[in-house]
Amino acid sequence: MMKIHLGNSIRKLRDEVQERIATIEKTARELNTEVYLVGGPLRDLLLNKDNIDIDIAVKDNGIEFATLLVNKIGGVLTMHKERLTASILLSDNLHIDVATMRTETYDRPGALPRVQPAPDIVTDLSRRDFTINAMAVRLHTGGEEEIVDPFKGYADLQSSVIRFLHVKSFIDDPTRIYRSIRFETRFGFTIEEQTLKHMKTALSGNALKTISGQRSIKEINLYLAEKHPFPIIKRAYDLGVMHNVISDPKALEEIKGIFSRIEKEQGLDHENKRSLMLTALFLHHTPNEITNLSSYFGMTKKQRSAIIDTKLLLNLLKDSPSMLESVIKRYNDHARTLAYLITSNKALLPHLKA
Repeated sequence: MMKIHLGNSIRKLRDEVQERIATIEKTARELNTEVYLVGGPLRDLLLNKDNIDIDIAVKDNGIEFATLLVNKIGGVLTMHKERLTASILLSDNLHIDVATMRTETYDRPGALPRVQPAPDIVTDLSRRDFTINAMAVRLHTGGEEEIVDPFKGYADLQSSVIRFLHVKSFIDDPTRIYRSIRFETRFGFTIEEQTLKHMKTALSGNALKTISGQRSIKEINLYLAEKHPFPIIKRAYDLGVMHNVISDPKALEEIKGIFSRIEKEQGLDHENKRSLMLTALFLHHTPNEITNLSSYFGMTKKQRSAIIDTKLLLNLLKDSPSMLESVIKRYNDHARTLAYLITSNKALLPHLKA
Protein backbone atom coordinates (compact mmCIF):
# COMPACT_ATOMS: atom_id res chain seq x y z
CA MET A 1 0.00 0.00 0.00
CA MET A 2 1.15 3.52 -0.76
CA LYS A 3 1.56 5.95 2.11
CA ILE A 4 0.44 9.56 1.77
CA HIS A 5 0.39 12.57 4.05
CA LEU A 6 -3.36 13.04 3.96
CA GLY A 7 -3.13 15.75 6.58
CA ASN A 8 -1.30 17.99 4.13
CA SER A 9 -4.16 17.65 1.64
CA ILE A 10 -6.85 18.14 4.30
CA ARG A 11 -5.25 21.40 5.38
CA LYS A 12 -5.90 22.75 1.88
CA LEU A 13 -9.64 22.23 2.33
CA ARG A 14 -12.05 24.86 3.56
CA ASP A 15 -11.95 25.45 7.30
CA GLU A 16 -15.45 24.07 7.86
CA VAL A 17 -14.58 20.83 6.04
CA GLN A 18 -11.42 20.42 8.11
CA GLU A 19 -13.45 20.94 11.29
CA ARG A 20 -15.96 18.26 10.29
CA ILE A 21 -13.21 15.76 9.48
CA ALA A 22 -11.61 16.45 12.87
CA THR A 23 -14.95 15.75 14.58
CA ILE A 24 -15.34 12.53 12.59
CA GLU A 25 -11.90 11.42 13.74
CA LYS A 26 -12.77 12.24 17.38
CA THR A 27 -16.01 10.27 17.09
CA ALA A 28 -14.14 7.29 15.63
CA ARG A 29 -11.80 7.29 18.62
CA GLU A 30 -14.73 7.48 21.04
CA LEU A 31 -16.45 4.50 19.42
CA ASN A 32 -13.14 2.68 18.87
CA THR A 33 -14.11 1.85 15.31
CA GLU A 34 -12.50 1.97 11.90
CA VAL A 35 -13.64 4.92 9.76
CA TYR A 36 -12.43 5.52 6.21
CA LEU A 37 -12.67 8.45 3.84
CA VAL A 38 -13.90 6.91 0.59
CA GLY A 39 -15.30 7.51 -2.86
CA GLY A 40 -15.50 10.83 -4.69
CA PRO A 41 -14.26 13.07 -1.87
CA LEU A 42 -11.05 11.00 -1.54
CA ARG A 43 -10.64 10.91 -5.32
CA ASP A 44 -11.00 14.69 -5.52
CA LEU A 45 -8.64 15.18 -2.59
CA LEU A 46 -5.98 13.15 -4.42
CA LEU A 47 -6.63 15.23 -7.55
CA ASN A 48 -6.30 18.46 -5.52
CA LYS A 49 -9.85 19.37 -6.52
CA ASP A 50 -12.29 21.13 -4.22
CA ASN A 51 -15.10 18.99 -2.82
CA ILE A 52 -17.14 20.21 0.14
CA ASP A 53 -18.84 16.85 0.73
CA ILE A 54 -17.53 14.00 2.88
CA ASP A 55 -18.15 10.27 2.33
CA ILE A 56 -17.11 7.86 5.06
CA ALA A 57 -17.38 4.09 5.54
CA VAL A 58 -17.69 2.78 9.10
CA LYS A 59 -16.80 -0.78 10.04
CA ASP A 60 -19.32 -1.43 12.77
CA ASN A 61 -22.52 0.59 12.55
CA GLY A 62 -22.79 3.59 10.26
CA ILE A 63 -26.26 4.55 11.52
CA GLU A 64 -25.05 4.68 15.13
CA PHE A 65 -21.98 6.64 14.07
CA ALA A 66 -24.07 9.17 12.13
CA THR A 67 -26.45 9.60 15.06
CA LEU A 68 -23.59 10.39 17.45
CA LEU A 69 -21.94 12.65 14.87
CA VAL A 70 -25.05 14.77 14.26
CA ASN A 71 -25.36 15.35 17.99
CA LYS A 72 -21.90 16.93 17.87
CA ILE A 73 -22.15 19.01 14.70
CA GLY A 74 -25.87 19.59 14.20
CA GLY A 75 -27.60 19.37 10.86
CA VAL A 76 -30.45 17.27 9.51
CA LEU A 77 -30.00 13.52 9.75
CA THR A 78 -31.66 11.23 7.21
CA MET A 79 -31.37 7.49 7.80
CA HIS A 80 -31.75 4.73 5.23
CA LYS A 81 -31.65 1.70 7.50
CA GLU A 82 -32.35 -0.79 4.72
CA ARG A 83 -29.31 0.55 2.88
CA LEU A 84 -27.17 0.74 6.05
CA THR A 85 -26.51 4.41 5.31
CA ALA A 86 -27.28 7.85 6.68
CA SER A 87 -26.67 11.38 5.47
CA ILE A 88 -26.23 14.65 7.31
CA LEU A 89 -27.10 17.97 5.67
CA LEU A 90 -25.46 20.90 7.41
CA SER A 91 -26.53 24.54 7.40
CA ASP A 92 -23.65 25.52 5.11
CA ASN A 93 -24.93 22.97 2.54
CA LEU A 94 -22.12 20.53 3.27
CA HIS A 95 -23.18 16.87 3.06
CA ILE A 96 -21.73 14.02 5.06
CA ASP A 97 -22.64 10.55 3.84
CA VAL A 98 -22.08 7.77 6.37
CA ALA A 99 -22.28 4.10 5.37
CA THR A 100 -21.69 0.86 7.16
CA MET A 101 -19.13 -1.17 5.21
CA ARG A 102 -21.30 -3.41 3.05
CA THR A 103 -21.63 -5.86 0.22
CA GLU A 104 -24.18 -5.67 -2.59
CA THR A 105 -25.97 -8.38 -4.56
CA TYR A 106 -28.32 -7.88 -7.50
CA ASP A 107 -31.39 -10.08 -7.92
CA ARG A 108 -31.67 -9.07 -11.57
CA PRO A 109 -29.98 -6.62 -13.97
CA GLY A 110 -30.82 -3.03 -13.10
CA ALA A 111 -32.41 -3.89 -9.75
CA LEU A 112 -31.53 -1.95 -6.65
CA PRO A 113 -29.00 -4.05 -4.74
CA ARG A 114 -29.58 -5.98 -1.54
CA VAL A 115 -26.98 -5.01 1.03
CA GLN A 116 -25.30 -6.81 3.92
CA PRO A 117 -22.57 -5.63 6.32
CA ALA A 118 -19.06 -6.28 5.04
CA PRO A 119 -16.28 -7.58 7.28
CA ASP A 120 -13.62 -5.18 6.04
CA ILE A 121 -12.94 -2.16 3.85
CA VAL A 122 -11.55 -4.17 0.91
CA THR A 123 -14.81 -6.10 0.63
CA ASP A 124 -16.70 -2.80 0.72
CA LEU A 125 -14.53 -1.30 -2.02
CA SER A 126 -15.19 -4.34 -4.20
CA ARG A 127 -18.81 -3.29 -4.74
CA ARG A 128 -17.99 0.16 -6.13
CA ASP A 129 -18.26 1.43 -9.69
CA PHE A 130 -14.78 2.42 -10.92
CA THR A 131 -11.24 1.95 -9.71
CA ILE A 132 -10.76 5.69 -9.09
CA ASN A 133 -13.71 5.54 -6.68
CA ALA A 134 -12.61 2.29 -5.03
CA MET A 135 -9.92 3.67 -2.72
CA ALA A 136 -10.02 4.46 0.99
CA VAL A 137 -7.89 6.11 3.63
CA ARG A 138 -8.40 5.38 7.32
CA LEU A 139 -9.00 8.47 9.41
CA HIS A 140 -7.66 9.19 12.92
CA THR A 141 -4.43 7.24 12.46
CA GLY A 142 -2.08 10.21 12.69
CA GLY A 143 1.09 10.73 10.67
CA GLU A 144 1.25 8.98 7.33
CA GLU A 145 -1.84 7.22 6.03
CA GLU A 146 -1.99 4.22 3.75
CA ILE A 147 -4.26 4.25 0.73
CA VAL A 148 -6.30 1.07 0.62
CA ASP A 149 -6.24 0.52 -3.12
CA PRO A 150 -7.00 -3.10 -4.09
CA PHE A 151 -7.89 -2.26 -7.73
CA LYS A 152 -4.99 0.11 -8.51
CA GLY A 153 -7.25 3.12 -8.64
CA TYR A 154 -4.44 5.51 -7.77
CA ALA A 155 -2.50 4.40 -10.85
CA ASP A 156 -5.63 4.95 -12.98
CA LEU A 157 -6.07 8.35 -11.38
CA GLN A 158 -2.50 9.25 -12.34
CA SER A 159 -3.08 7.89 -15.86
CA SER A 160 -6.45 9.68 -16.25
CA VAL A 161 -8.35 6.45 -16.87
CA ILE A 162 -11.93 5.39 -16.06
CA ARG A 163 -11.91 1.61 -15.51
CA PHE A 164 -14.69 -0.63 -14.19
CA LEU A 165 -14.14 -3.24 -11.49
CA HIS A 166 -15.75 -6.26 -13.17
CA VAL A 167 -17.34 -7.26 -16.50
CA LYS A 168 -20.92 -7.30 -15.16
CA SER A 169 -20.63 -3.78 -13.79
CA PHE A 170 -22.85 -2.08 -16.38
CA ILE A 171 -25.34 -4.96 -16.41
CA ASP A 172 -25.77 -5.01 -12.62
CA ASP A 173 -26.17 -1.23 -12.41
CA PRO A 174 -26.63 0.58 -15.76
CA THR A 175 -26.53 3.98 -14.02
CA ARG A 176 -22.76 3.41 -14.05
CA ILE A 177 -22.94 4.05 -17.81
CA TYR A 178 -24.14 7.59 -17.10
CA ARG A 179 -21.54 8.07 -14.38
CA SER A 180 -18.59 6.88 -16.47
CA ILE A 181 -19.40 9.51 -19.10
CA ARG A 182 -19.81 12.22 -16.47
CA PHE A 183 -16.44 11.44 -14.87
CA GLU A 184 -14.68 11.06 -18.21
CA THR A 185 -15.83 14.49 -19.38
CA ARG A 186 -15.55 16.30 -16.05
CA PHE A 187 -11.94 15.26 -15.47
CA GLY A 188 -10.80 15.04 -19.07
CA PHE A 189 -10.12 11.32 -18.55
CA THR A 190 -10.50 8.44 -21.02
CA ILE A 191 -12.76 5.43 -20.57
CA GLU A 192 -10.44 2.41 -20.69
CA GLU A 193 -10.76 0.20 -23.79
CA GLN A 194 -12.31 -2.90 -22.18
CA THR A 195 -14.56 -0.76 -20.01
CA LEU A 196 -15.85 1.05 -23.09
CA LYS A 197 -16.31 -2.25 -24.94
CA HIS A 198 -18.45 -3.71 -22.16
CA MET A 199 -20.39 -0.45 -21.86
CA LYS A 200 -21.29 -0.61 -25.55
CA THR A 201 -22.25 -4.28 -25.19
CA ALA A 202 -24.56 -3.37 -22.30
CA LEU A 203 -26.10 -0.56 -24.33
CA SER A 204 -26.67 -2.80 -27.35
CA GLY A 205 -28.45 -5.20 -25.00
CA ASN A 206 -30.78 -2.38 -23.86
CA ALA A 207 -29.34 -2.33 -20.35
CA LEU A 208 -30.77 1.13 -19.71
CA LYS A 209 -34.28 -0.26 -20.08
CA THR A 210 -33.74 -2.34 -16.93
CA ILE A 211 -33.70 0.79 -14.76
CA SER A 212 -36.57 3.18 -14.14
CA GLY A 213 -36.99 6.50 -15.88
CA GLN A 214 -36.67 8.18 -12.48
CA ARG A 215 -33.16 6.77 -12.05
CA SER A 216 -32.20 7.86 -15.56
CA ILE A 217 -33.45 11.43 -15.14
CA LYS A 218 -31.59 11.66 -11.84
CA GLU A 219 -28.35 10.91 -13.69
CA ILE A 220 -29.23 13.39 -16.46
CA ASN A 221 -29.85 16.06 -13.82
CA LEU A 222 -26.35 15.33 -12.49
CA TYR A 223 -25.05 16.03 -16.00
CA LEU A 224 -26.87 19.37 -15.96
CA ALA A 225 -25.43 20.22 -12.54
CA GLU A 226 -21.89 20.12 -13.95
CA LYS A 227 -20.13 23.39 -14.75
CA HIS A 228 -20.26 22.74 -18.51
CA PRO A 229 -23.01 20.18 -19.19
CA PHE A 230 -23.21 20.11 -22.97
CA PRO A 231 -19.99 18.17 -23.67
CA ILE A 232 -21.29 15.44 -21.33
CA ILE A 233 -24.69 15.44 -23.05
CA LYS A 234 -23.02 15.18 -26.46
CA ARG A 235 -20.70 12.36 -25.41
CA ALA A 236 -23.67 10.48 -23.97
CA TYR A 237 -25.65 11.09 -27.17
CA ASP A 238 -22.76 9.89 -29.35
CA LEU A 239 -22.60 6.66 -27.33
CA GLY A 240 -26.35 6.10 -27.68
CA VAL A 241 -27.25 6.94 -24.09
CA MET A 242 -29.50 9.95 -24.76
CA HIS A 243 -31.52 8.83 -27.78
CA ASN A 244 -34.76 8.56 -25.81
CA VAL A 245 -34.34 12.25 -24.86
CA ILE A 246 -32.71 13.79 -27.94
CA SER A 247 -34.31 12.64 -31.18
CA ASP A 248 -31.67 13.55 -33.79
CA PRO A 249 -28.44 15.50 -34.47
CA LYS A 250 -30.40 18.62 -35.46
CA ALA A 251 -32.08 18.68 -32.04
CA LEU A 252 -28.67 18.17 -30.40
CA GLU A 253 -27.30 21.22 -32.23
CA GLU A 254 -30.28 23.32 -31.14
CA ILE A 255 -29.75 22.23 -27.54
CA LYS A 256 -26.10 23.22 -27.78
CA GLY A 257 -27.07 26.77 -28.73
CA ILE A 258 -29.65 27.07 -25.96
CA PHE A 259 -27.24 25.71 -23.34
CA SER A 260 -24.65 28.26 -24.42
CA ARG A 261 -27.10 31.13 -23.91
CA ILE A 262 -28.18 29.82 -20.53
CA GLU A 263 -24.57 29.44 -19.36
CA LYS A 264 -23.73 33.01 -20.38
CA GLU A 265 -26.71 34.53 -18.54
CA GLN A 266 -25.19 36.14 -15.46
CA GLY A 267 -28.49 36.90 -13.76
CA LEU A 268 -29.26 33.22 -13.10
CA ASP A 269 -27.98 31.08 -10.25
CA HIS A 270 -26.70 27.54 -10.80
CA GLU A 271 -29.95 25.81 -9.86
CA ASN A 272 -32.04 27.98 -12.19
CA LYS A 273 -29.64 27.26 -15.03
CA ARG A 274 -29.93 23.53 -14.39
CA SER A 275 -33.73 23.75 -14.38
CA LEU A 276 -33.80 25.73 -17.64
CA MET A 277 -31.44 23.24 -19.28
CA LEU A 278 -33.68 20.35 -18.28
CA THR A 279 -36.59 22.07 -20.00
CA ALA A 280 -34.45 22.81 -23.06
CA LEU A 281 -33.65 19.11 -23.53
CA PHE A 282 -37.30 18.34 -24.34
CA LEU A 283 -38.47 21.36 -26.35
CA HIS A 284 -37.98 19.69 -29.74
CA HIS A 285 -40.62 17.08 -28.88
CA THR A 286 -44.34 17.46 -29.57
CA PRO A 287 -46.69 18.18 -26.62
CA ASN A 288 -47.87 14.55 -26.67
CA GLU A 289 -44.28 13.29 -26.66
CA ILE A 290 -43.45 15.67 -23.79
CA THR A 291 -46.39 14.30 -21.78
CA ASN A 292 -45.28 10.70 -22.39
CA LEU A 293 -41.62 11.40 -21.63
CA SER A 294 -42.39 13.37 -18.48
CA SER A 295 -44.51 10.45 -17.28
CA TYR A 296 -41.74 7.94 -18.06
CA PHE A 297 -39.12 10.01 -16.26
CA GLY A 298 -41.39 10.63 -13.27
CA MET A 299 -41.23 14.41 -13.63
CA THR A 300 -43.28 16.61 -11.36
CA LYS A 301 -46.33 18.43 -12.67
CA LYS A 302 -44.34 21.66 -12.38
CA GLN A 303 -41.51 20.31 -14.54
CA ARG A 304 -43.92 19.03 -17.20
CA SER A 305 -45.81 22.34 -17.24
CA ALA A 306 -42.55 24.27 -17.61
CA ILE A 307 -41.64 22.35 -20.76
CA ILE A 308 -45.09 22.59 -22.35
CA ASP A 309 -45.55 26.27 -21.43
CA THR A 310 -42.17 27.16 -22.90
CA LYS A 311 -42.96 25.29 -26.11
CA LEU A 312 -46.37 26.97 -26.45
CA LEU A 313 -44.87 30.39 -25.79
CA LEU A 314 -42.19 29.82 -28.43
CA ASN A 315 -44.88 28.79 -30.92
CA LEU A 316 -46.86 31.92 -30.08
CA LEU A 317 -43.85 34.18 -30.64
CA LYS A 318 -43.28 32.51 -33.99
CA ASP A 319 -46.84 32.29 -35.31
CA SER A 320 -48.90 34.97 -33.53
CA PRO A 321 -46.57 37.54 -31.90
CA SER A 322 -49.32 40.20 -31.87
CA MET A 323 -51.20 38.15 -29.25
CA LEU A 324 -48.34 38.22 -26.74
CA GLU A 325 -49.61 41.09 -24.57
CA SER A 326 -53.05 39.59 -24.18
CA VAL A 327 -51.92 36.10 -23.15
CA ILE A 328 -48.48 36.51 -21.55
CA LYS A 329 -49.92 36.09 -18.04
CA ARG A 330 -50.75 32.48 -18.87
CA TYR A 331 -47.06 31.59 -18.95
CA ASN A 332 -44.88 31.24 -15.87
CA ASP A 333 -41.57 33.01 -15.18
CA HIS A 334 -39.59 29.91 -16.16
CA ALA A 335 -41.18 29.81 -19.64
CA ARG A 336 -40.77 33.55 -20.17
CA THR A 337 -37.08 33.46 -19.19
CA LEU A 338 -36.21 30.52 -21.40
CA ALA A 339 -38.23 31.86 -24.35
CA TYR A 340 -36.31 35.13 -24.10
CA LEU A 341 -32.94 33.38 -23.93
CA ILE A 342 -33.84 31.36 -27.02
CA THR A 343 -35.39 34.13 -29.12
CA SER A 344 -33.92 37.39 -27.71
CA ASN A 345 -37.39 38.84 -28.38
CA LYS A 346 -37.41 42.23 -26.67
CA ALA A 347 -41.19 42.13 -26.35
CA LEU A 348 -40.64 39.67 -23.51
CA LEU A 349 -38.36 41.96 -21.50
CA PRO A 350 -41.12 43.82 -19.60
CA HIS A 351 -42.53 40.47 -18.51
CA LEU A 352 -39.35 38.95 -17.08
CA LYS A 353 -38.95 38.60 -13.36
CA ALA A 354 -36.50 41.19 -12.04
